[in-house]
Amino acid sequence: MAMKPHYDDTVTQPLTSDNLIEARVSALVGRACRRQIWFLFLDSENIQLPLIMPVADLPALPDAAVTRLADNVAFGVGHLNARAVIIVLERYAGTQFSTADTAWARALDKGFAAAGLPVRAVLVSHSRGVRWFAADDYRWDSTGTADKIGTDKTSTDKINTDGD
Repeated sequence: MAMKPHYDDTVTQPLTSDNLIEARVSALVGRACRRQIWFLFLDSENIQLPLIMPVADLPALPDAAVTRLADNVAFGVGHLNARAVIIVLERYAGTQFSTADTAWARALDKGFAAAGLPVRAVLVSHSRGVRWFAADDYRWDSTGTADKIGTDKTSTDKINTDGD
């Protein structure tokens, strides 16, 4: 098992590429063991800031509270001079993206954009490791337009979140 990087070691390696971000998330979060979302933050030089924030006990699909979550997280890291956020959707399931993954990625992307903290990357921590979630795969629906999944109503419906 690889050791997790110490923060003092991470300040010398800016996360300037998708590959570096995926490697860092793999080292810090790794394979999924529960359902939660992680937030990592970058400064203006793409250096990871010394705060990693997990959020658990989430609904199956994002609801109206996701905007408040993004606002509160963005406000809370304001003193750190965070310039971007990396989102990791952790769920113990297969490698395929689920409808819930897409809904959460899209809703958080919109929420952080509205809060003024751009999303640098979204990754999924699954039962076998970490997978990059390309923005083109969650920002647009099948018709090529941004849709309103998870942003305009509260959903209590359970859906298949196993990603297979």
